[in-house]
Amino acid sequence: KIEEVIKVDQNDVAIVRQEIDDYILTESIERNMLKVLEGYRQSVNQPSDAIAIWVAGFFGAGKSSFAKYVGLAVSNKDLGGESAGDLLGRRANNQAIKALLGAIKEQIPTEAIIFDVSADRDVNANDALTKIFYRKLLDHLGYSSSLEVAELEIELEEQGRMEAFLGAFAELYPSDDWAISKTRLIQAMPRASAVMHALEPQTYAEKDSWLKSARDQNVPITPASLAERTIELMERKHPGKQLMFVVDEVGQYVARDIQKMLDLQAIVQQLGVKGRGKVWVMVTSQEQLSDVV
Repeated sequence: KIEEVIKVDQNDVAIVRQEIDDYILTESIERNMLKVLEGYRQSVNQPSDAIAIWVAGFFGAGKSSFAKYVGLAVSNKDLGGESAGDLLGRRANNQAIKALLGAIKEQIPTEAIIFDVSADRDVNANDALTKIFYRKLLDHLGYSSSLEVAELEIELEEQGRMEAFLGAFAELYPSDDWAISKTRLIQAMPRASAVMHALEPQTYAEKDSWLKSARDQNVPITPASLAERTIELMERKHPGKQLMFVVDEVGQYVARDIQKMLDLQAIVQQLGVKGRGKVWVMVTSQEQLSDVV
């Protein structure tokens, strides 16, 4: 079966492997892929704030497949015993691409967060891109999808109290797993609140005390705090690794919304300044918005 449209969030190993096995690297694709990989390879020895890659083209031009396979390749996604980088390297005619993919695999361990911002069911059309990026980061690193609960988890980790929290949760809910409960928004906050009451009854006198206080406190996410948290949490969860955000159909999402475009610009600037080559952003669009990014 030939997929009519490549979906960046399609992560079935057999399907993705077949997609790469069928991928045709034209001269134009190889020329642009070489440009991206060379820049990424140089980021180790020559850190720079130029970390944004804008993949533009008309519908059906191959933007999504290009971005998806590059993201999978640099992160060396395992596809049934072989890495995406090795599989993509075999499809390349240009030996320089194979060499760069091999060097990146050996020298630049990378995590990739790949999603379609216009089709993701968890994305509200009015959400700022900063908030979307942050939620995807939290999910990728194993935190709760609730910003308030994720903030609690991050704080407990900093204090070295996460094991105590998990132990108290297991006592209160012996038939449930926190890793599952925290992904269910209806359960996550009240159960976290009950656990905090058990751990700190002097601070949280009732089972819903933490819940009430958390709802009263808005978790502020700005491009600057996103960049800081990205660096901080990557060092905590994947020390020594770089990160690449691959975001499909950004142009469709921001459309002509000036605020969203400015938000995207600020994200790229802050990740570039604070990350200095440790965090990359690759976005696709049918629009030529290179003056924005």
